Amino acid sequence: MAKLAFISYASEDEPTATTISAYLERNGVSCWIAPRDVRPGSDYGSEIIDGIESSAVLVLLLSEHANSSTFVKREVERAVSKGKPIFPVRVREVVPSKSLELFVSSAEWIDAWHPPIEQYLDRLADSIRTFVHGPSGSPPPPVALPSPPIRTARSAGLQRPMMIVLGLAVIVLAVLLARSLLRNAAEPRSTGAASSSSAQAGGISSAGSPASESGAGSARTEAGAGSPDAGGAGPCPGSLSINRDLPMPFTCRCSPEASQRGAVWGTDVYTDDSAMCHAALHAGVITPQGGPITVLRRAGRLLYVGSTRNGVASNDFPAFPSSIEFKGTPPPPSGPDLCPASFGVSRELPSPFTCRCSSEAAQRGAVWGTDVYTDDSSMCHAAVHAGVITSQGGVITALRSAGRPLYVGSSRHGVGSNDYAAFPSSVEFQGTAPPPPGPGLCPATLGISRELATPFTCRCTPEATQRGAIWGTDVYTDDSAMCRAAFHAGRIPLTGGTITAVRAEGRALYVGSTRNGVASNDFGAFPSSVTFR
Repeated sequence: MAKLAFISYASEDEPTATTISAYLERNGVSCWIAPRDVRPGSDYGSEIIDGIESSAVLVLLLSEHANSSTFVKREVERAVSKGKPIFPVRVREVVPSKSLELFVSSAEWIDAWHPPIEQYLDRLADSIRTFVHGPSGSPPPPVALPSPPIRTARSAGLQRPMMIVLGLAVIVLAVLLARSLLRNAAEPRSTGAASSSSAQAGGISSAGSPASESGAGSARTEAGAGSPDAGGAGPCPGSLSINRDLPMPFTCRCSPEASQRGAVWGTDVYTDDSAMCHAALHAGVITPQGGPITVLRRAGRLLYVGSTRNGVASNDFPAFPSSIEFKGTPPPPSGPDLCPASFGVSRELPSPFTCRCSSEAAQRGAVWGTDVYTDDSSMCHAAVHAGVITSQGGVITALRSAGRPLYVGSSRHGVGSNDYAAFPSSVEFQGTAPPPPGPGLCPATLGISRELATPFTCRCTPEATQRGAIWGTDVYTDDSAMCRAAFHAGRIPLTGGTITAVRAEGRALYVGSTRNGVASNDFGAFPSSVTFR
């Protein structure tokens, strides 16, 4: 059933998304929201696409989590590609990431981070209703169609001159047609060898039937029959998904403009709502100047992996119901397919999952964790961090594992990974060396997650004890650099070691001091503290 608003949000913002959806629906704006509206047993990715397609607008809950969510970015991309307006609602005081700014920079934002959030939602509901139904909830006005002129004194006065003009135009056309007929009758018919040549070029039988076109017309027919490049193919639509009943193969002509614009998902095999001509350029079957292409429809796939080719960057996408490829595309290299940017592109992917990392993918992207990573980490960069491939790339096998309450970053093999709090799904790699026995690495701060149970025991590296700012003495703000604070407190030497952190209540004042060669800072009221056993 069609809905008015598709709610796009990061999983960490689910409670807020549920509140917004419930409020909108109480005020006459029906919503499509996952996981509520995903049908049991259905393909999750396909359900998301159907939800976007069947909704009139997309409501984007903008937060720091949405900024880093590959799923939110894909949903917004899909909505924009399908002409759906975006209604951004800032539920945190953040600016959109670069990947989202492209799509929402021109939209009017609703700032809704000061509670209660309901005070902002009437405006959102009114904006959506106005867009869908027109002002004051009235139905949208029908498309204006030409209507018969009203017979007024002015229109009657204009009719006579118009009739005269139309009559003159008819006379002129009749004269031109007569001159053309007389000229054709005066031209001699071709005979002999010329007649034979005309018959062969124009496709006329040798039984003596006159050629139906002049020599120039015959040349056009011959060239047109040779290939679409000569003009026999019509212009290409934006995407093949415009009509999934089009006959296959489908031949059309790409203009230079169409060849250089539009979003593309996949490599060699593309989602059928990809910009067709831009995908053809990515596949290497045309140049940026355009040209004829022949498209073949294929079954949907569980995964489409993006890449950069021929100056075109395509994107990853999870399961999609229909694909295209192009006649003349070179066969892919043997062996595993390219890896997606992250394993989190689709949580329906099988595990173990083997793929090939390019050298470019192995050197870029954010990574969260050590040995076990959030599944939205850059997969190939994480594999370098884990030591299973080099920065030149290679084949990896990824294993999905359960989410964790904490992911601790570190520096390994030239890659710096980051800390992250609870995340619902993880990835690790076959061939990763087992971690050393004992406690895991410490996060940079205990404030990374105030859901962590304390006492919390972890291991400080020598590097961690020598970096970061700290506030307080003996009792520190919980966003202080934990290992450096433990060194300041005298619990470990400069070479690191095991610490046990305990969360304490916030204080009105934290006073700094210099101890063990470390200077800490003063700070005012802060909501949460950390001490060390």
